[in-house]
Amino acid sequence: MARSGGRAPARFRGLAAKHRALYLGLAVVAVLGGLLFAYYANYALDRTTAADRARAERKAGSAADREQPAFVATRTARDIEQDPPENFVVLLDRKLTEREQADLAAIKPGVGGLDVWRFLKPLGGRLVEYASPSIFPNEGLEGGSGPTGAWSQSFHLNLNSDRGAELTVNSMKAVKDSCRPSRAVAAVDLPPAGSEGRQGLMWDLSGDTGIRPKGPYVLDDGEDQGKLFFRHNVIELGNGQSNMAMLIQPRVSDLTCTWHIDASYTDTSGTHTQRIPGTGTFTTEAVPASPLQYFGNVIGRGWGCLGDAVRENCPAAEDLEQFPPGWLVEQAQT
Repeated sequence: MARSGGRAPARFRGLAAKHRALYLGLAVVAVLGGLLFAYYANYALDRTTAADRARAERKAGSAADREQPAFVATRTARDIEQDPPENFVVLLDRKLTEREQADLAAIKPGVGGLDVWRFLKPLGGRLVEYASPSIFPNEGLEGGSGPTGAWSQSFHLNLNSDRGAELTVNSMKAVKDSCRPSRAVAAVDLPPAGSEGRQGLMWDLSGDTGIRPKGPYVLDDGEDQGKLFFRHNVIELGNGQSNMAMLIQPRVSDLTCTWHIDASYTDTSGTHTQRIPGTGTFTTEAVPASPLQYFGNVIGRGWGCLGDAVRENCPAAEDLEQFPPGWLVEQAQT
């Protein structure tokens, strides 16, 4: 006969009350004993394997950490509106039309370079800074006789690492991929009036591809100006370190160069090299010695022009005729 659900077995019902209580107590003890045994067995297992598991977790974590990029390098263009260079030249790959020349001549030289830049940028203008070596007044550069480059196109370089472990960048070398004469056709110049040291790094990229770049040198004002940066400093990244932001000022003379940076760093697995900017290159443009059109801002006289330009717009043309267009480079290097 089937037993009704929820009722005790007939054999158990037939026992005396004190015997049923005894059996029930033994069952409870057995269950609790099993639970305690399982708990302590698991606890003992955890204790005996904790060190091995911790080592395995650390090893897995380190491997996952190393799978991340050592650091990410981001280039940020210099904000000309907020941080204009003191003196610059604007280059174009085409000649200015007569109408554009007249509009340029209408910009008063005393207004400043930003108005010139705002006018020429939509026409395809590219800004090239004067990079006078006079910002290194102390006995030249460490390991060199002084920078020979006259022109620069500075930018900000940001290095950031999401790795949990620390890494140290202990060397950054500029490598010239190619150099060529400037292809600019027109040049609009605001004359040099001196420049000041800025916080950042400078590479001297003067000369052809086969000439090895010098630097990086410290741009900052102070005792370290002109010294090789990595002879006295390193860059620490990872492990929650804040990103490293630097102004980079590459300098060229008579040739436009494309180049990149080979950064050497060390971490827990050894020494490595990372290329910046990845598979691409930077380009630093030089001002041509003899552009087809040259417009110069002569202090106190107004605009002058040389080459294929409308002379009526250039009251200071005779001032510029005393010098060939290459005088720009000579002025920047003195």
